Amino acid sequence: MVTINLTPIERTCKVDDTDREYNVMRNSKVKNPQLVILILSAPNNLGKRDTVRNTWLKLYDKDNENRDVGSFKIKHYFVIGSLGLNADQLLHLSSEQSEFNDILILPIYDSYKTLTEKVKRSFEWLNDQYDYGLGFKYVLKCDDDSFVNLKTLPEEINAIENTYLTDLDSSLRPALQETEYLSVNLQVNDRHIKPYNLNIYWGYFSGSARIKSRGKWKESSWIAADRYVPYAVGGGYILSKDLVTFIARNAKDLRSFNSEDVSVGFWLGPVNNVLRIHDIRFDTEWTSRGCRNFYLIIHNVSQQEMRIMYKIFLESKLFCLEEIEIRSHYVYNWSAPPSQCCKPFSESVIKLQ
Repeated sequence: MVTINLTPIERTCKVDDTDREYNVMRNSKVKNPQLVILILSAPNNLGKRDTVRNTWLKLYDKDNENRDVGSFKIKHYFVIGSLGLNADQLLHLSSEQSEFNDILILPIYDSYKTLTEKVKRSFEWLNDQYDYGLGFKYVLKCDDDSFVNLKTLPEEINAIENTYLTDLDSSLRPALQETEYLSVNLQVNDRHIKPYNLNIYWGYFSGSARIKSRGKWKESSWIAADRYVPYAVGGGYILSKDLVTFIARNAKDLRSFNSEDVSVGFWLGPVNNVLRIHDIRFDTEWTSRGCRNFYLIIHNVSQQEMRIMYKIFLESKLFCLEEIEIRSHYVYNWSAPPSQCCKPFSESVIKLQ
């Protein structure tokens, strides 16, 4: 019989001291990463996981277990459901875990229909681990076909903190400046809240998408509105720790929809003290808009494309030898109704020199 250790997530609030000490000792090894990366994968996607391990995850020191560069630390987990797997699949997954120790194995069925549950359970597990010594500030959720620029992302996270989350002034004002890449929206009850008490929800937002009536994204029981609640699209988005905790602690009472990114946006819709950051450097829609060297995350990247991008970066410190924009981006207009939020600058194909 093949056995595999599953990371427990259905943990009661009361645990014995031995269990707590074990978890604190184990998590102390990751040195409280500022960023935890959750990479959604599937049991049979070993090739994709190995490609990620050998490309963008190596943009940090490959010999450093926690990818610690300077004072910014990162820890990643590939998230996989284990229920319903056959003995051979479990054996290969166990062997992979023994070799890399970077898989979060959840006791759920792994399919597109369970992606929302996978995100929920991952957040519950992370929140649980925070109580046992795994301190973190942010979570990046992405997929195993996303390419993340880990050379630049830590600097950009620090820049976001310095720009929006530092107490430069008691009024929430000049700190809410926008750039050529960013448009921001603040939802607070108290306009005098200190910026460091804000939580960020950062990605490429959609607000004008109509409710899907067919296909794998079909939402037959959506009643909130005739459009989705504004959400950061699922190829990659970043949440502050407190937002992860909110979802984790309320998981059983939160309505789940087919699309995990739509669900996250819906769950966080009424939450107070949230700074939403729309960033065109998150190329995270269902298909890529092209290749730009300022991108932080690119979604729907093949294994071959990942290897090419990584090779180009090693040789030139760029990801694109030739920048190409296949579809135009939009800057989210937070002052307009959601149905008018997201108008691309141009529908034409642009090839940049």
